[in-house]
Amino acid sequence: MNADRLENEVRGALRTWAPGDSGPPPGIADRIVRRRRRRTRLRAAGAALALTGVALGTTLVTGAAGDDAPPAFRVSEESDLLWRTTLPGISWDACTTGPGAVFCRGALHDAVGIDARTGDLQWQRRAVPAGSSSSPAGALPGVRDGILYTYADHSPGAPAPGTDLVALGTDGRQVLWRHELADDSRDRASAVLFDGGILAGGPGARSVTALEPRTGRTLWTHSWDGADCDRAAIGGVPHLMCSPDEGSPARGSTVVRLDPATGAPRTVASVAGPTTWIGTDRDAVLLGAGELAGGAEPTELVRVDLRTGAVARHPVDGLPAGVVADGIVLASGANGRAVAYAAGDGRRLWSRELGLDLRAEPGDPTAREHASAAAVDLRERVAYYLGPNGRLTGLDLDSGAVRWRARVQVSTEPVAGGTAPELMLRDGSLIGLAGGELFRIRPVLH
Repeated sequence: MNADRLENEVRGALRTWAPGDSGPPPGIADRIVRRRRRRTRLRAAGAALALTGVALGTTLVTGAAGDDAPPAFRVSEESDLLWRTTLPGISWDACTTGPGAVFCRGALHDAVGIDARTGDLQWQRRAVPAGSSSSPAGALPGVRDGILYTYADHSPGAPAPGTDLVALGTDGRQVLWRHELADDSRDRASAVLFDGGILAGGPGARSVTALEPRTGRTLWTHSWDGADCDRAAIGGVPHLMCSPDEGSPARGSTVVRLDPATGAPRTVASVAGPTTWIGTDRDAVLLGAGELAGGAEPTELVRVDLRTGAVARHPVDGLPAGVVADGIVLASGANGRAVAYAAGDGRRLWSRELGLDLRAEPGDPTAREHASAAAVDLRERVAYYLGPNGRLTGLDLDSGAVRWRARVQVSTEPVAGGTAPELMLRDGSLIGLAGGELFRIRPVLH
């Protein structure tokens, strides 16, 4: 399904409300489409790297004539597969780790718990009603103090069920509380753990609520107008990264700090034009501006110092969006390449073909599988990636040189363009989710 068809489907589903329902909040379809469109720009820009990344990758990774080549590594194909587990149900979309366990959710399950040491399924909590299919999640909020935070349908079985943030004991036995979210994004910004609470979307589309982690009691709320805001906890403190609504870019973007105890807002910095949130690098917020955020200007990396409010803008070649690790932004997309940028000034550091054999949907070469986001081992200085077919690769964080390759046998799934497996680092090993297979593998590096 291409972007235009997807947007029309989203609008149609939200505007065709079940008889007797009060109807969706005004403008909710456009707001969800707008958020989805911003994320699609990131993927589209990643695909554009295929046009320039081949030549640049040859220069930056292997070294041009007269240039110093990156450090030579002996590529290891050794690993220890600790366990592999076939998960029950279908369409698993997000996982997170906690003490001694891995937790995942999927279309037919709000959560399952797996023993991180053995891979044994400990418990499962099915979506209600049984057999119903829940909306997918791009990420899970996480685990803290014996509580798993996950997502479930607010009105199971309804044509537009909505989304609840659910606090669940990590033994799977008890739902502690539920909180209805304003939309169905279910991504990394939908619910964010901060020191003393969890920041969730709602009650309205342009508001957030801080909840007490164990009881779900409302601690405070904050609302705004005229902007679309992502949420993050930086140094344990909740922040909003806000970009103006389409049609009113003159308002500019803002980075706002929310007091953890009261929710009182303080504008850290104002940034001209629309932006999109990339991530954080130490005491700085990284934003994308220009074409990356839907503007007409060339793409820029915007760095906001949270201590001083200073704003620095750097022109960039390509896509400075992805996982941020130790001053490096690691981007990857459906073109099968990983590209590293300096988080300080946006310089392209290296580019490398991942070799994960990503497939395209039959009849639509633009709808391709994605590699996982990078799982970075800072001790070994390796960025690991997983493909939907179970292939794994490990690249040197500083040079992009291949240091490790492996393959885990997983079931063959039909091509689903835009989908990506998940990869997490835990105690020097990797936990991966590809299709319905969850596994743990320990790379052996030379």
